[in-house]
Amino acid sequence: MLKRYLLREILTPYLLGTLLFIGLVTTDLLSSLSGVFLSRSTSWTDIGALVLYRMPYTLGVALPLGLVFAVLVALARWIRDSELKAVFAAGIAPIRLLAPVLGLATFVAAIAWINAGWIKPEANDRYNDLVYEIYYGNAPSGVISNASYAPQGLGVYFARRVIPTGDGSGNLRDVRVITPDGTVWSAREGVWKDANWVLMGAWKTAPGKRPEFWEKVPLPFPSRFVEKKTTYESLPMQELRELARVDPSARFPLQRRHADAVGVIALAWLAAVIGLSLREAAWAFVAVVLLIFGYYVLWTLAAQLSNYSVIGPYGAWLADVVYFALAILGTRRLV
Repeated sequence: MLKRYLLREILTPYLLGTLLFIGLVTTDLLSSLSGVFLSRSTSWTDIGALVLYRMPYTLGVALPLGLVFAVLVALARWIRDSELKAVFAAGIAPIRLLAPVLGLATFVAAIAWINAGWIKPEANDRYNDLVYEIYYGNAPSGVISNASYAPQGLGVYFARRVIPTGDGSGNLRDVRVITPDGTVWSAREGVWKDANWVLMGAWKTAPGKRPEFWEKVPLPFPSRFVEKKTTYESLPMQELRELARVDPSARFPLQRRHADAVGVIALAWLAAVIGLSLREAAWAFVAVVLLIFGYYVLWTLAAQLSNYSVIGPYGAWLADVVYFALAILGTRRLV
C-alpha cells in the first residue's frame, strides 16, 4: 500500500516535470532558430514539423530529468508534511521505499532505449533535412553550400554548391578559384572528380593580361570528392551496431545509447537515496540542480576524453558508473 502511494505521489510531478523540460528544450530550439525563421519567412507548418521531428531528442532529455525532479519533489512534500517521519517511526526501513522508484525508472529506461535506438534516428534525419530546406530551399540530399577550401600551395577554391552525383564525384556550381600567382578562374559549373576540379566554360583572368575563355580546364585538387556522410545519430540501432564492428569511431556512440538509457535508473536511484536522507524539504530543489549538473559534467567529460582517445568506447558509461557507485553507498546508509 505504501509503495503504491509513493508511486502515485511521484507520477503527478513526473508529468509536470517532463512537460517543464520539454518546454525548456523546445524554447531553446525555437529561440536559437528564430532569426532564421524570420529571415526565411518560414511557415508555421514547417516550424511545427521541426518541433515534432525534434521531439524524440527532447524526450531523451526530458524523461530522465523529469524523473529526478519528480522523485525529489514527492519526497520533499513527504518531508514537509512529516509523512516521512511517520513512515520511519512505524519501523519501515527507508530502503523499502526504493522499490517503486527503481521499478518506474526501469520502465522509463526501456522507453528511453527504444526511443534512442529506433525513433530518434529517423526523426533526427528528417529534422536535419528540414533544417537544410529552411536554410537553403529544396536541394538534393547531401548538397554542400558555400564550400571553400585552401589546399596548401594551390590557392583558394570556392563553389556556391557542391552536389553529389552518387558515383564518387560531385557537380560544382558557381566556381571561383584563385591560384597562388593571382590568376582567377571563374565558371558557372564544373565537376569534382579524381582529385581535380574540372571547370566547364571557364574564364581565366591573370594579372596584367586580358581574360581568356577555356571550354574545359582541370585544376589539381589534393583530395577526391567525399559525399556528406550520415551521422551516427541518424543510424538505427541495428545499423550502428553493424557499423561499430568495422568502424572503431562508431563504438562510443553505440555505447552511449545504451548508457543514456541505463542512466535513467542511476539518476532516479541516487535521487531517491538523497531524498530519503534529507531532513529539510528546501534541500530537495538544490539536489535536483546538483544531480543534473553533475551528470551532465561527467557525460560531457566522457565525450571529450573519447575524442582525444584517452578512454575507449566503454568510457560512455562514466557518468552511470559514478552515479551507481554513489547510489549504492547511499543505500547502505539507509539499511
